[in-house]
Amino acid sequence: MNEHIINLEKQRFIRDCKLVMKGSPPTDSLRKIIINSSPGHIEFLKRDLDTTSARLIDIVIAKVKEDSKKLLTSSSQRINILAVSVLENLATESTDFTIDEIMTRYRESINPVKALYYDLQEIMFLYDGKPKNKHHQFLIRRFSKLESFENIIDAVDKDIKDLNECKQRVNKLKIDHNYPNTSEHLKKIIDLHNEMIQWKTLFEAFPEWIEDNSLPIVPVHKGSKKICRTIRNLFK
Repeated sequence: MNEHIINLEKQRFIRDCKLVMKGSPPTDSLRKIIINSSPGHIEFLKRDLDTTSARLIDIVIAKVKEDSKKLLTSSSQRINILAVSVLENLATESTDFTIDEIMTRYRESINPVKALYYDLQEIMFLYDGKPKNKHHQFLIRRFSKLESFENIIDAVDKDIKDLNECKQRVNKLKIDHNYPNTSEHLKKIIDLHNEMIQWKTLFEAFPEWIEDNSLPIVPVHKGSKKICRTIRNLFK
């Protein structure tokens, strides 16, 4: 009985290999079988073939593997070029957003908007009824209104859009070329996209936080609860 059972996978495999021998490009299913199957499974698919046919199948397998390797390398290069292009043209990297009082506290290469985010975050976490130092006072005065962030938020929005589009294009490349790995550049794209969403959230909340904490002095326990609630809502 088993001799009469038709193995459709094996039939498709042999058929697709023969088409490649005749000059046709390998089908996606053939490529997946060759790349993902174990040697034992490949031998099972070749079982019962004559010596000449089996040798020809081996030639097709070697060709598909080599072509897939080249395609993988090409896809990796295209992904890295695309990611680097976006990372090197961030709107938030503009010197228009450089604040000397902030930048002196960080490494020279830091994104100036990221540095601002860190400093404002520090103010909110360390606040216990009054600014900790003159630097905090300076930033509170400068960014007391949402309008103070208008150009910064516009730049963040542009970068978020570009980073998201880059993610979508990279994902399409990975699907189209069966690219399995995540490059270091793509990881940077994803991480930065998520970071910038946090930046925007804080920038939009900071003026309101200033207003909330500019009220008449209240008992410490109530003020502490209000500050904790504000920060908790911001980062939840």
